Amino acid sequence: MLPSEVGAFSDQITDREELFEYPEEGKHLSKAVPKRRNEFIVGRRCARAALAQIDVEPCVLLSGEDRVPEWPVGVLGSISHSMRLCCAVAAHSNTAACLGVDLETTTRISSGVIERVLHPLEADFVGDNQAHGSLIFSAKEAFFKAQFPTWGAWPNFDDLAFQVDTTTGQLEVIHVAANLPPDLRSAAERMQFRYAFFDDYVLTLCWLNKELPS
Repeated sequence: MLPSEVGAFSDQITDREELFEYPEEGKHLSKAVPKRRNEFIVGRRCARAALAQIDVEPCVLLSGEDRVPEWPVGVLGSISHSMRLCCAVAAHSNTAACLGVDLETTTRISSGVIERVLHPLEADFVGDNQAHGSLIFSAKEAFFKAQFPTWGAWPNFDDLAFQVDTTTGQLEVIHVAANLPPDLRSAAERMQFRYAFFDDYVLTLCWLNKELPS
């Protein structure tokens, strides 16, 4: 699924008490329940492992006002967790223009949520298939995470529509709403999407290669 220049790591979230590697990262979680703290700590651990794969030294990853991780200068990254699993990806910003990952359980999303997520162009593919609906939801979440650091847009789920190739594990953007910023619309049409099902999960990756000066 991954371009060679993207680092990635995953880990399980258990019930044992996790400890902050950098206590300053968890100041906003002083009143959080243990499950939430563990998700956060394992997420940061995955992020640092992904950074190590692209030769970035371990560092503090604080949360911004929007709760998005503050990645090192010159780095893009994304973290996702669902139930008992967490994953993170990272890449240098001189190779990737945007990067997002999303992990979802395929048995969690209700039919009502799926209905709100779908664009009419996706309805035939999903039908009453909960796993397919979870895939579309995951792909749109990955897109949101990928675009947010650059464009800061808050698109609706039906602002984007995908065509899914089940033989290659790829998705293609076939509709972008006109209300999104023009440069984001152009970028969305060029973004690459990959997905994989395993156990009760679907994992989706979204990225856009950095365009080199001509």
